[in-house]
Amino acid sequence: MLRRERVTPAAAAGATGSWRGLGLWNLYFAGKLLLYWTGALNFHAFYNLLLASVLLAPLPPLWLHRLRHIVAIPFGVALLYYDSWLPPFSRLLAQPEVLNFSPAYLLELMGRFINWDMVGGGFILLVAYLFLNQWLRLTVFSMGALVLVALSGIVTLPALPWDRPQVPQAAQAQAQPAPGADAGRIPAGSAAAPAGKPTNEQLNLALQAFYDEEKPRRTEFPASNTAAPFDVLLINICSLSWDDLKQSGLESHPLFTNMDLIFDDFNTATAYSGPAVLRLMRASCGQPAHSALYQPAPEQCYLMENLWRLGFETKTALNHNGEFQGFLDEITAGGRFPKPYIPTEMRPSMTGFDGSPIWDDLDTLGRWWKAREASGAERTALLYNTISLHDGNREATADGGGRSSPFHNRAQRLLDELDTFIGQLEKTGRPVVLVFVPEHGAALKGDRMQIAGMREIPTPDITHVPVGVRVIGAKGRGEAREPRRIQGPTSYMAVSELLARMIAQDVYAQEKIDWGALTADLPQTKPVSENEGTVLMPYGNVPYVRLGNRNWIEYPR
Repeated sequence: MLRRERVTPAAAAGATGSWRGLGLWNLYFAGKLLLYWTGALNFHAFYNLLLASVLLAPLPPLWLHRLRHIVAIPFGVALLYYDSWLPPFSRLLAQPEVLNFSPAYLLELMGRFINWDMVGGGFILLVAYLFLNQWLRLTVFSMGALVLVALSGIVTLPALPWDRPQVPQAAQAQAQPAPGADAGRIPAGSAAAPAGKPTNEQLNLALQAFYDEEKPRRTEFPASNTAAPFDVLLINICSLSWDDLKQSGLESHPLFTNMDLIFDDFNTATAYSGPAVLRLMRASCGQPAHSALYQPAPEQCYLMENLWRLGFETKTALNHNGEFQGFLDEITAGGRFPKPYIPTEMRPSMTGFDGSPIWDDLDTLGRWWKAREASGAERTALLYNTISLHDGNREATADGGGRSSPFHNRAQRLLDELDTFIGQLEKTGRPVVLVFVPEHGAALKGDRMQIAGMREIPTPDITHVPVGVRVIGAKGRGEAREPRRIQGPTSYMAVSELLARMIAQDVYAQEKIDWGALTADLPQTKPVSENEGTVLMPYGNVPYVRLGNRNWIEYPR
């Protein structure tokens, strides 16, 4: 007869005492799960389960258990950053210019990261933990929630190399451009996506197919220019999107209502100034990948050089010094532009987010125009770049300091001054085609993945900008009327094509401008947008984003 051994309380404690639970780490995982549930955080269940398992594994010595919790803190912080919507840390290291931000701007940015509702929610969660921990073993609930999230299929576990799904042949065929398709025009959207969420490979194929479709596209400029002379003014504005206009109540400003043409669905394809100007400069070809912007392109791709070959004297002007992030070097690289006019002789009207001077737009344009008239050039093409609306700019004061200037006030002033400048051009009687084309938006309201002012991910709220064209001094322009709206997804190539048609059709010699012929079937471009290391692309009318080398995810809306 077997004798049942009696288990003493001390033996039981020795057998189970090393399973001490997660302790305060329960707050960490509970908080992340709540943020994920509200859409404010991404969540990689596998790595969170791995961290929880390391923290939970039995370690008999109490001091070693406590040391483990301390050592795990930097790993927990790193995982929280990885789970966030913030850009890969390598992107921050690649931008040392951030250190040049003014103290006032850095303080303003820090304030935007603080969400007081979340701070209050965190306090409630802490009190709830301290209260419930008196009676419940909360580690059981935390581990259960982590396992359920991992198994629910809401979050995809990391795929192993041998687990990668094969892309069906039908999907591969769908991603390829149709044989014999018109290279000058792309349909408004992509082909119908297959049922269900696309795989990472399918999205990569779709992106590559987009670049393959764009690569052969070209604007055909006339071989020679026999048209009546006119100037081209490209007004390139930093930080102004349709969403910014809506937030500021400036959608119906007279500058827009007096335009001849408005592009309703123009996509800048980027959220940063340097790449935006490079894309505008290469507007005569299809949209390249971000990395290709810093590689040589065929001569036919450069808009200003196409105009130069047709007799336009090409010029640039800035209302800033162009030093931040080497902007000046980018636009003058390879001798494609002469040194721009910068009004250093004037007193600055604002100071930039980095403390640099910013000059008044109307005064800068007015001084350049006087020099242009004195030059006697028959045709001139100007690229004017202004950063008056950039986040963090401050109004200059008489004592040499600065004070805060809300975006609405600066936008109202800029639009008023540009409208005044157009009026001044009208009075001169000189023929000028003015193209109003912003670089990108200001991200005034932010979203779940980005705070206000952050533009690391080029979302439609940032890249969907108001582009307008005014044909100044043309007798065939007709009476004032509502702007003609150009529908469908467009980008820089549509501007290049429009200018080529204006030259070919000799708009300033027409008794009545044929607006239909000028705007019919302008090149359309799928709204794919890209910064360095970040791509946002619609697929089946759903936006997907790829951050660095991570897998594609659906952009939270």
